[in-house]
Amino acid sequence: MPVEFVTPDPQEIVNALGVEPEITGETQRTVNLVDVTGEDLTLSYDAVGQSVTVRWCTPSGKVMLNVFREGAILLRVQEGDGETQLVVEFETRDTAGELRLKVFPEVSITETLLFS
Repeated sequence: MPVEFVTPDPQEIVNALGVEPEITGETQRTVNLVDVTGEDLTLSYDAVGQSVTVRWCTPSGKVMLNVFREGAILLRVQEGDGETQLVVEFETRDTAGELRLKVFPEVSITETLLFS
């Protein structure tokens, strides 16, 4: 049985970050964080395709980071200790991992990917 990619209600993201995920494809939404962080930073997720993309660019438009991952099973908003993060959990037959996009108080991106 295929695993479902559980994503938060868009209002949860609005409540935590003040931006609404835009519908950018048939099953894709994009959270544009430029107004929140001052950085050219986006997180896109496709609930049906179970994929996530994080893209971070310089003010001139040069790509600093472009991460695409499939096998997403959970996207959640995590708030606490003065931090707000978008956390994505991944699981495939061979690997399991987590991608953390910290939005507040400053942008930080960390990823852990392990053999399962």
